[in-house]
Amino acid sequence: MATVWFLIALIAFPGMPAINYKGYFAYHTKEGCEIQRAYLENFIVETETKKGNNVFYTQTYCLEMDAFQDQLDNYQREKQRGVGLGAQELGV
Repeated sequence: MATVWFLIALIAFPGMPAINYKGYFAYHTKEGCEIQRAYLENFIVETETKKGNNVFYTQTYCLEMDAFQDQLDNYQREKQRGVGLGAQELGV
């Protein structure tokens, strides 16, 4: 098993019965995950504002999690092939 840091965002909207959540990326270090938290929060604010949702609350967390080594190996192979890369990984 390998330890990864999973970046998750929680978003609350007024009048909605539940908190929305979405997992984004996994990082090999806590520091790498913490650095991306601010970027993710800004991205969510921009995206929701463009959708017309001017009132909402968002919070991000880095959660420590164990992953199987074959998951990480498959991710690295796909990354090298350019498959499934998000904007953050491409540096956009």
